[in-house]
Amino acid sequence: MANHSSSLSLYLHIPFCRQRCSYCDFNTYTSVSDLRDAYTNALSQEIRYLSTERNLFAHTVFLGGGTPSLIPAEGIRELLKAVREVFNLSNDNEISMEINPESVDKIYLQKIRDLGVNRLSIGVQSSLSTELQLLGREHDFDAAMKAAESSREVGFENINLDLIFGLPGQKLANWRTSLQDILELDPDHLSLYCLTIEPGTPMQRWLNAGTIQSPDPDLAAEQFLYACELLAEMGYEHYEISNWARPGKQCEHNLSYWRNHEYLGFGAGAHGHAAGFRYSTVKQPRVYIRRLGEKLTRQEYPFTPATIDVQKLSKREAMSDTMITELRLLQEGLDINSFEDKFGVSPQDAYPGIIEQLINWELLRINRQRLLLTERGWFLSNQVFYRFM
Repeated sequence: MANHSSSLSLYLHIPFCRQRCSYCDFNTYTSVSDLRDAYTNALSQEIRYLSTERNLFAHTVFLGGGTPSLIPAEGIRELLKAVREVFNLSNDNEISMEINPESVDKIYLQKIRDLGVNRLSIGVQSSLSTELQLLGREHDFDAAMKAAESSREVGFENINLDLIFGLPGQKLANWRTSLQDILELDPDHLSLYCLTIEPGTPMQRWLNAGTIQSPDPDLAAEQFLYACELLAEMGYEHYEISNWARPGKQCEHNLSYWRNHEYLGFGAGAHGHAAGFRYSTVKQPRVYIRRLGEKLTRQEYPFTPATIDVQKLSKREAMSDTMITELRLLQEGLDINSFEDKFGVSPQDAYPGIIEQLINWELLRINRQRLLLTERGWFLSNQVFYRFM
């Protein structure tokens, strides 16, 4: 794979959903679908806002949400046109798009494939109807199968499927069923997320009201272990805590995040990390559209008129970010020498006593000048990351 460390990754946020999932706390809206065209237009404007900047190179584009597949193919064309006008896209670019099974048909998939989208991430979450209902998903598993099959038929060769485990009341047998069902679809990549019940979500209200039971962390650990064993048998590489891929099918966009490379975030509530800053954009779609429609004074790169929250990273914060993101990569880990080249201090000296302690606790190990989570550390990764915050 080409070295893209100096090339950007681009994230485009599409905040529209037909209905709200019970576990979701992302910046998404079900009541503003009339804004779709105006929003697509504003998002194209925001991308073009950087067009006078230095020669900008990008190797990944990720359309996330929300439900990007609620934007008509014509809108996707506009967005990718803006991207190509402003950025030099590498020849081996990865253009990913999240889709929900019920929101696509074969004609739509063919259109976005023709526009250059070359990787799909399908939100399946479970193959069992009772669990899909609990999660507030609109589709059934038949729709997920159909979306995956149609995607293959129109030529997608890189398909990710998302699943969630650790659900309230979920049995190990149910999780096994879901995983085995999903493997029948022969995905190139799998993202398996342990459910977190976030404040302000319907699920948290149900938990407080006693209508659902709290997820069992020991059972979730057992489900994770089962997935690790099964997917290893099936030839998938467990390359990041929650992500598995067939050889050569890792998500290049997410690798940029985990290697702590620079990325730009566009759209309502998007986050970016570039030029020594972390920043985010205004959340409400209406305000976002209004801001892009006004004639505003020039902002310094990487900011746009939608930027509201800017944080200059201190060396300490940059070191902490590097530790936490790179340790998520299970095979690659953190390169001790490059950390020292970048910050002028080794990880061991930057965090005196902490790394030794985590090695003694068998949560971290060092192999060929790389710092890696142990298998025990995979299960307790949050405990490890907490020490570097």
